[in-house]
Amino acid sequence: MSGLLLCFNDQCFNIGIIRLSPNKIVNISNGGYFIRPYVHQEYIHSMNDGSILTKEKLHEQLIELKSIDKQWNQSVYISSSGGSGGKRLFFATDIKQNLLQRQILVDMMLEQNIISHNDICLNLFHSNNIYRSFEIFNDFCSMANCTTLPMGDDANDEDILKIIEYFKPNILMGPPYRLMQLAFFIEKQSKKEIKFEKIYFACESLDENKQRFFKRIFHCSLYIGFYGSAEVGVFACQLPKYSSTKIYLYPKELVHIEIINSKIIVTNLIRKRNQLIRFDTGDLGQFISNNKHDKYGLIEIFHSERLIMIQNETLSKSDIEEIMKHMDLIEWQLIIDCISHTKNNQILLLFKYVKSELISNDILEKNIRNSLQKFFDTALSNLSDQLILQFESIQFKDLIRDKTSNKLLKIIDRRV
Repeated sequence: MSGLLLCFNDQCFNIGIIRLSPNKIVNISNGGYFIRPYVHQEYIHSMNDGSILTKEKLHEQLIELKSIDKQWNQSVYISSSGGSGGKRLFFATDIKQNLLQRQILVDMMLEQNIISHNDICLNLFHSNNIYRSFEIFNDFCSMANCTTLPMGDDANDEDILKIIEYFKPNILMGPPYRLMQLAFFIEKQSKKEIKFEKIYFACESLDENKQRFFKRIFHCSLYIGFYGSAEVGVFACQLPKYSSTKIYLYPKELVHIEIINSKIIVTNLIRKRNQLIRFDTGDLGQFISNNKHDKYGLIEIFHSERLIMIQNETLSKSDIEEIMKHMDLIEWQLIIDCISHTKNNQILLLFKYVKSELISNDILEKNIRNSLQKFFDTALSNLSDQLILQFESIQFKDLIRDKTSNKLLKIIDRRV
C-alpha cells in the first residue's frame, strides 16, 4: 500500500492516492478520503469498487453474512427494520459501538440545547418484536442525564394522562401517529390543559396539519425531528431554530454524507463491525452547510425517493404527499390492488382518509378526486382506462399500520 497515512484512535486517514493489496481487508469511501480496516469479510458490507450500496444489495449481503459467519449473532446489538421497504431485515451491530453512536448524538444535542438534564421526557415510542425506537429514546434521555417516563405506544391514554398530570413532563416523544391518538383523547377531556415545551418525533413525517393540531392541544410549537434508519442508526436531528423544517444537524465524527444526484449517501464511521459503506438511504436532499472545518453538518431532506411500479409506469410517493398536504385531512392511505375477473386488468386505487368534522365527505372527495385525477392522468397517462379511483372515509383507529414498527403505512400495495 502506498500513500501518506495519518493514524490515530484506531482510525486511518489518508492523503493522496492509496493502493491496496488485494489480500487486505480494507474499505475506502469517497475516493480514498478515509480507510476503515475493520470488516469481517472483504465482500460483506463494503463496496470496494466505489459504487453505491443499495438496499437490495444490502439484503443480499445480510443473507450471505448469515451463511458464512458462524458468529454473526454473538455479542451484537440486534435491531430490526420497520418493514416499510417491503422486507423485514435484522441488523447486527457491535454493542459498545452502538452505544458510542448514541452518545455522540446526545453530546451534540446537549451542546446545541436540544436536550438538557432538566428535561422530563414522556416516551410514547414503539417497543415490540425487536423494534428499537422506544429503547433508543430512553437511552438518549439516560445519556443526557434527564428524566424519562417510559410509557410506550401501547399504553392506555387514561394512564398516560395520569402520568402527565403527576410528573409534569415538558417533552413529549413519539411517532406522529401515536401523538395524534393521544391528542384526540385529550381533546375530549373537559378542562384538561396540557402543555409541552417540545415534541420529539421520528419514524414518520410531521405534516403542517398535525403541527397545527398539536399546537392547539399540546400548546407546543417546537417540533424536533430525528433522522436515521435501521441500517445506519439515528444520526441526525433538528435544531430548535429549524423546527418545522426539513433541515437536520449531524455530527461529522459519526457519519460521512455524500449527495450524489440529490441522493443521500451515508457511511457510518463508528461501526467497525458489519460496516455500512456508502449506503443509499432512499431519500433525496442537499447540503445546507458542509464546511470541512465545522464539527457538525447541516442537510435538508427533501423527500423519499420511493417509486411504485404500476405496469410500465411509476408513481412517486412524495408527489402524492405533496397533493395531500393541501387537503383538509387528518390522515390518509392509498391502497393499490388488482381487480380480479376483469378483461383489461383493471387496477383499484382506494383512497382511505380521516377528515376533520368541519368539512363534508362530498366536498372533500370532490376536491381530492379532481386533484388526484389530474395527477394520475399525467403520471399514468397510458393506463387511464384501467384505473378505478375509489374513496372511503374511516376513523383514525382504523388506519393500517405496520405489524413490526407500528408505523402508519401511507401507500399499501396489495398486488404483491
